[in-house]
Amino acid sequence: MSQLYYRRTDNSSYRDRIPLRIVRAESELSGLERNYLGAVEKGDYASVKQALEEAEIYFRININCIDPLGRTALLIAIENENLEIIELLLTYNVYVGDALLHAIRKEVVGAVELLLNHKKPSGEKQVPPILLDKQFSDFTPDITPIILAAHTNNYEIIKLLVQKGVSVPQPHEVRCNCMECVSSSDVDSLRHSRSRLNIYKALASPSLIALSSEDPFLTAFQLSWELQELSKVENEFMSEYEELSQQCKQFAKDLLDQTRSSRELELILNYRDDINPLLDENTNDLARLKLAIKYRQKEFVAQPNCQQLLASRWYDEFPGWRRRHWAGKFLTCVFIGLLFPLFSLCYLVSPTSRYGHFIRKPFIKFICHTTSYLTFLFLLLLASQHIVSTDPNRQGPTPTVVEWMILPWVLGFIWTEIKQMWDGGFQDYIHDWWNLMDFVMNSLYLATISLKIVAYVKYSGFRARNEWQMWHPTLVAEAVFAIANIFSSLRLISLFTANSHLGPLQISLGRMLLDILKFLFIYCLVLLAFANGLNQLYFYYETDEGLKGCKGIRCETQNNAFSTLFETLQSLFWSVFGLISLYVTNVEADHQFTEFVGATMFGTYNVISLVVLLNMLIAMMNNSYQHIADHADIEWKFARTKLWMSYFEEGGTLPSPFNIIPSPKSIWYFICWIRKHIFKITRPKKTETFGTIGRRAAINVRINHQYQEVLRNLVKRYVAAMIRDAKTEEGLTEENFKELKQDISSFRYEVLGMMKGKRAAPSSTSTSTSSSTSPSTSQDGLARKDICDFGLYSVSEEMGEADLEELDCDGEKEEQGGARERTCTEKEENEERGEALEPEDIGLWNQGT
Repeated sequence: MSQLYYRRTDNSSYRDRIPLRIVRAESELSGLERNYLGAVEKGDYASVKQALEEAEIYFRININCIDPLGRTALLIAIENENLEIIELLLTYNVYVGDALLHAIRKEVVGAVELLLNHKKPSGEKQVPPILLDKQFSDFTPDITPIILAAHTNNYEIIKLLVQKGVSVPQPHEVRCNCMECVSSSDVDSLRHSRSRLNIYKALASPSLIALSSEDPFLTAFQLSWELQELSKVENEFMSEYEELSQQCKQFAKDLLDQTRSSRELELILNYRDDINPLLDENTNDLARLKLAIKYRQKEFVAQPNCQQLLASRWYDEFPGWRRRHWAGKFLTCVFIGLLFPLFSLCYLVSPTSRYGHFIRKPFIKFICHTTSYLTFLFLLLLASQHIVSTDPNRQGPTPTVVEWMILPWVLGFIWTEIKQMWDGGFQDYIHDWWNLMDFVMNSLYLATISLKIVAYVKYSGFRARNEWQMWHPTLVAEAVFAIANIFSSLRLISLFTANSHLGPLQISLGRMLLDILKFLFIYCLVLLAFANGLNQLYFYYETDEGLKGCKGIRCETQNNAFSTLFETLQSLFWSVFGLISLYVTNVEADHQFTEFVGATMFGTYNVISLVVLLNMLIAMMNNSYQHIADHADIEWKFARTKLWMSYFEEGGTLPSPFNIIPSPKSIWYFICWIRKHIFKITRPKKTETFGTIGRRAAINVRINHQYQEVLRNLVKRYVAAMIRDAKTEEGLTEENFKELKQDISSFRYEVLGMMKGKRAAPSSTSTSTSSSTSPSTSQDGLARKDICDFGLYSVSEEMGEADLEELDCDGEKEEQGGARERTCTEKEENEERGEALEPEDIGLWNQGT
């Protein structure tokens, strides 16, 4: 009975188990091949060499055999960074395959150099089919050595490959419709996208850019912008492309960090690559900095060296300005601002005079323009207070004195925008949000002036204002003028960028406005959905206007809140602010079900709009503010630089309204234009001599040579700093301990090999003969780096027999657990042949006779 019980228990336990077996079995290695790969793993140079020699004679092992992890002997040696065994294997022409790629991935510079210098034999042996199948390779077909080296960002390996003349394929645009892109995308779209990503990841490598680019700054700018645009198209790899774009920006910033003098910094920031050496002059206009702003290189622009140079130019006329007391700064700005009309008149009369040059300074120009705009806002304030007013019942009133004073400022603003659009181009003009705001503001002022002219011409009589039509030109002009005043006051926020405390707030405000625009898309959809439903429900319950005396939600007693679609939209919008009462859902008829449905819909809308959408907007705005706060220094300095650069530009010196007064220079330019385009009178151009052209070309060539010399120095410093930082951050890792263990194992086998060679050598043989016949010291033509400096007998002389035996026994204790009963000679033989095989069966070791 007990036997039956136990038998039943055993059977039930097997039913609850899942039998396991190897489904994808691979070919097993022979004992000889296992020992061969084991010797490579341990770094036993003599054993590996003996195995390779016997493999050529007896063909008992395949020197290209693969272990269960898919590694050949060459890959094992590369992983262990054993350069001697790598060189030995290459001497016997083992199959290389992807060994170069593995060496690059492991960043073994010595192995890469050996593989690059290795010449494949003309009649290479047959390669195992598994190595020819790309599905079993660790690398995709598009991964070339230079691409993989750029991914690892190893400067030494990239330099070795570039010296060999390698190249990187040019990536095509995402929307490219060439035959190659279309066919590649049709065959395998994933591989096509991945291939483009791998190429861009290689091109974005800082080491590759620093080593192969003639102008690393320009390459980093353009590549960063291209990657940023690419991230917007290929949304699947957006994070990868954005990371690469940020990497290029950081590289440009780190390279600029290496500047050590103002001369180097000015050469970089003033360099132009788009000039003709014979026709154009290289001016001191910060062309490279303008390019950085165009490509939105915020890290580069906000770099301290760059900001220091900009500040020195901004406060050119006031050395030591930042060290002054704030009260002194304020009084200085007020004094210059009050004298801006005098400075403007001096510039109009004599632009080249002392005061003419003074007002052209960026900081002075900024103070004058700011004071002029503050004067304009003061006039708007006077106009809104109606200090000088006309009869309110006059339908076409004449402009007041204050309005006549405002008119020159408006004309000056319009002229400024026209010149800015003409000089910078339409594309650059519309990409600045402040320019769009100026355009709207000036359009509103022009509309106001036009409507006032129409009202003055068409309506000249008096009539009570309450009797005017709704769309009367004067009424519309007053409304448009009020809106323009709001834009004019808000335009002053752009000047906050110059202040370190208000600047980040102004940037956060701009980012929040973008969040509000995104939020309005969702909110408008919800608003329209509920407005449509409520209007459909309450359309039949519209009350007569005569019964209530007032119709709509703006009445003292709100009514007809949902009678029309427009009224419904207004009611739902104002309900967000709690200005709509719940009784607007009631109807005069006794239709309680309709009231219940209407109240439920109204309440649901308030829950969605207030609880969900409004809190989502708050979270979005908080996120935007936090993003700006985390990068406040970079964001503010970039915005401030854009403001400063607008005043560094030539032209636009005079503020409004003095800019509309023709200067003698402007009159002369206008006369020349009339003679050229109206009367077709052209003056012959002054012919330049070869000397003038040669001198200009020599200057440009010298500047270009100095720029390249500075770049060379910056790249050297950058590479040195990059290697130094890498060593500092690396520290001790598990990989370091593995390398140390491999070096100790290799050294142990070398010492054991030398000991065995000494014992096997005949006593009558000389030292030179013994050295030539010993396996560990044979002259095989290989560069044995670690043991070539000390010979066989020098080790024996330094260490006595007892020391050698102790070293040998200690090594055996490490491998076998310290079996003290065996002799050292027996343990050597057991280690060399393994537990299950005899020396004559292996055939790898010659004991010497």
